[in-house]
Amino acid sequence: MTIEVTDVRKEYPSRAGGKRATTVAVAGASFVLAPGRTVGIVGESGSGKSTLGRLVLSLEQPTSGSVTLDGLDLSHATRGERRAFRKRVQPVFQDPRSALNWKHSIREIVTEPLRNVGVSKANANANAAELLDQVQLPSTVLARKPRDLSGGMLQRVAIARALALKPEYLVCDEVLSALDVSIQAGIVNLLLGLQRETGLAMLFISHDLDVVRHISDDILVMNQG
Repeated sequence: MTIEVTDVRKEYPSRAGGKRATTVAVAGASFVLAPGRTVGIVGESGSGKSTLGRLVLSLEQPTSGSVTLDGLDLSHATRGERRAFRKRVQPVFQDPRSALNWKHSIREIVTEPLRNVGVSKANANANAAELLDQVQLPSTVLARKPRDLSGGMLQRVAIARALALKPEYLVCDEVLSALDVSIQAGIVNLLLGLQRETGLAMLFISHDLDVVRHISDDILVMNQG
């Protein structure tokens, strides 16, 4: 069971000097993400890290090359295969303040993935406290709204939501950059602990080489795609 990225290229149409042109965001990336391991992707802003993460999540399709999960090329997956893929591969984005719905309670946020796949509201709610316990938050947080929580707590809520469907892979895109330095170590330790307990594989995207070195089994450095 692996995610394999093979010679992936991503181009976007652009204009230069009034003429049609092409911007290359990812240029021939290849790696394997195996169960229980962490692949770290590090590079400066604009190097293509987040685009590569979106390709792995199948939020965008590559211009060429392939992203496969257990041999299934996601560019040619059926709707049912994509639905199954979403359960197995979950994202945690950079800024939880923009990734979470501020009109909903924390209970509604962390149980939304379960309700989206047909789990009853009662059964989903029964799992809510366990999800918060996994990310070391008290169950009293469930009744609160995102505006009531700190940035570090919100990122833990985002991780809890990602864990709701018991995924095998997490794609963590700059999950520390919106947090105070004093909070970052706690999130890193949380992710490492979850990996030990559940065997999660992680794609960890960051511009911070020290953090990537600490959390990763394998490291890729991106520069201009």
